[in-house]
Amino acid sequence: MRQRQLLVIATALILGILAYLGSATLLPAPVASAHAYVIGSDPVDGSVVNAVPSVVRIFFNAPISPISEAHVYSIQNGNLVDVGAAASSVAPPNSRELDIPLKTPSALPQGSYEIIWTAVASDDGHTTHGIIGFDVGFSSTGLSGTRVVGPGTSNDLYGVGGSRTLDFIGALSVAWDWLILLALAFWIGILVAERLILARTENAWTLLDRARRQASSLQWLCLVVLLVGEIVTLLLRSINLARVSGGNLDPGALAQLIIATSYGHLWLVRIALLIAALALLRWTGRTQDIPQRATHSGPLRQTAGQEARSTSTPPATKERPAEDAKPAQALSMRYTPAWLLLAGLIVLTYALSSDAAQVLQPHISAIVFDWLYRIAQGIWFGGLAYLGYILLPQLLVVDQAHRAETLVVLLRRFTPFLLAGMGVLLVSDLFLGEASISSSQQLLNDPYAKTLVVQSVIIIALTAASAYMLFAQGPRLIRQALLLPVVNPDLPARRARQSALEQGRRSLKQGLNIQSWLAAGFLLCAALMTFLAPPINFPAVPSSNAQSQNASAPAAGAQTKQAGDLSVTLQVLPGRVGVANTVIVTINDRSGNPVTDAQVQLTTNMQIMDMGTARKTIAGGNPIYIATFGKQESFSMAGVWVIGVQIQRPGQSPVQTTFQVTLNQ
Repeated sequence: MRQRQLLVIATALILGILAYLGSATLLPAPVASAHAYVIGSDPVDGSVVNAVPSVVRIFFNAPISPISEAHVYSIQNGNLVDVGAAASSVAPPNSRELDIPLKTPSALPQGSYEIIWTAVASDDGHTTHGIIGFDVGFSSTGLSGTRVVGPGTSNDLYGVGGSRTLDFIGALSVAWDWLILLALAFWIGILVAERLILARTENAWTLLDRARRQASSLQWLCLVVLLVGEIVTLLLRSINLARVSGGNLDPGALAQLIIATSYGHLWLVRIALLIAALALLRWTGRTQDIPQRATHSGPLRQTAGQEARSTSTPPATKERPAEDAKPAQALSMRYTPAWLLLAGLIVLTYALSSDAAQVLQPHISAIVFDWLYRIAQGIWFGGLAYLGYILLPQLLVVDQAHRAETLVVLLRRFTPFLLAGMGVLLVSDLFLGEASISSSQQLLNDPYAKTLVVQSVIIIALTAASAYMLFAQGPRLIRQALLLPVVNPDLPARRARQSALEQGRRSLKQGLNIQSWLAAGFLLCAALMTFLAPPINFPAVPSSNAQSQNASAPAAGAQTKQAGDLSVTLQVLPGRVGVANTVIVTINDRSGNPVTDAQVQLTTNMQIMDMGTARKTIAGGNPIYIATFGKQESFSMAGVWVIGVQIQRPGQSPVQTTFQVTLNQ
């Protein structure tokens, strides 16, 4: 038994270390990143070019689907004029490039141009969007201050539908992702516990039979949550796409998301596998119905008082429940390979659409590595929940004479699997954290990195609690259980040891419950990190495009005012009523350097009448502060609108100013 435990632990750790080394050494400096972000464009965002290009190209950090689109506008007299010759399309040789052909470049005017883009990541189905600006020859609007050249301002992270806007839709996405992670981990924990850990433990046949009946309903719950969660997640993806695109959710867009993305293809496979798992669960339940009715009669229905009165029952009668349970358990174990195969394939579909698969693809080690990470979550977290919420409470149905022996068996058989899950998950978590964060400064400024810090604190606490349970609390209980038969049953010392053993069991259950809640917190952080996506690492801007870094090239309607010692520039695009308008704010300090650590609050209302005050708050982190007001939120009537800008910097008093912007029909 000891050799088998050591073999399980060593195998799991070796797999984790090999996956880590393979991903870390064979690929140079991988950086994980969910969603599809703009990391470059031609022309470069903020640059000045000599002539209008025939094709505008946008480059992303991940493959995008054909649903993605972009439009190029020329800013003429404060209006946006679409100059695209045809619809945008994904470049055939490069799924990370979106091309927009322009109408007769030689006939297009000089001045300022804007590219408004919306992208759907092929691998995870998330929608991102933003604005790219460039000038041809000169700026037609005149923006003062230091220009920022490069893709750092191309992505809308905190506007309406922004990839890091935790609004109502964003909160729903995080909540459902969390439920999916909880259900998946618990379901894997149930399968591993029942079919790998306890399946060959004859001393626990009765306990396993009782626990399996309770776990069967929980398996139904987990699989239904996974199935419903996948449907809701797809709908939320579609709603976000429709919201960003300015349209309404319709079945056609939903079908496009399924058909035109790798995420949709994997979603279909995952739904089919979940339905197959539900069908198998129903089939195994029906085939075992008669054996269960025969097994669950008699001594298993004893109350605690009846157990106490049955201490004089002959040994053969006491062991009858375990003997009767064997046929039902043997029938159940026949389907173990099918269950493990289904679980492995379902987890594989999640791994194929993970961050690591996007960035490191088509490197197979990244997918295997993420697959092991999710399986380890199920073994560790799901195993803790199964042991604390199912097995230990059911231990009370075992007669008192065999309770200590059964507890020893449970602890000994669970220990190597929990240790293996801990080892693989810790190694995996180390790799994913290293791949996601490129600098220590991000740990203080980036919301994803801050969540990763919280998750690391939780996993340290969970590791300490699990290690205490496995190496201190567990051995102490085992020692008490082994010494219990040595004492004569009629002596007070026997009752004292039984009381101590029962107290230890309750303490163990409380510790397992606490660890289960810590695991739930870890998974909540994982769901939030999936939504936020790791920090974007932009490549350096080529020197050929850096010539315009100090040029003056603002977008439409740009105005500059002073707020305290800060220079604030504001622009509204497209500056028309009846559509969504984006307010872009840039802030420079007295030295002309961009301010990136401010929190900006925008308020809008009409000058001549009260149309209702709309508010938006933009967090820092980028040189450009962007907020989008939907057509129902603000700017609903032509005329003069007053936009208030309040700026709060860490450790400084807030400053504010107002702008007046005229919007046309």
